[in-house]
Amino acid sequence: MEKILIIDDNNDICLLLERFLTKQGYKTASVQRGDDGLTLLRKESFELVICDFKLPDIDGLEMLRRIKVMHPMTAVIIITGYSDVRVAVQTVKHGAYDYVTKPLYPDEILYTIKGALERRSQSISQPKSASPAATVQSPKP
Repeated sequence: MEKILIIDDNNDICLLLERFLTKQGYKTASVQRGDDGLTLLRKESFELVICDFKLPDIDGLEMLRRIKVMHPMTAVIIITGYSDVRVAVQTVKHGAYDYVTKPLYPDEILYTIKGALERRSQSISQPKSASPAATVQSPKP
């Protein structure tokens, strides 16, 4: 069962997502502050983190960076009430799977979660191939 961490300062969103995702078969945990999320991530691993971009204590990009440093294979979806294309591009460049604006719609968020987890699984299962530069050939006589 995949574990999903929800980080959002709005407790109603945390509860709504937890109930919905639990019914979909996921194990969930939620916190309202970025620092609390990072503390939990030090103790447990999660396949996916759904993180609000505007947290009271940590900026969304900084939060994303810290999550990726601690757990590079953890998928991250950024959610926000503020639609900004530049921010969306920045978050994806920094390793987020996607950037979803609130209000969250069940079908949309579930589709995004499944896509993020699928990509994570593919990344883990693909063996690292040797790069051409790493291949040493002996000179011919």
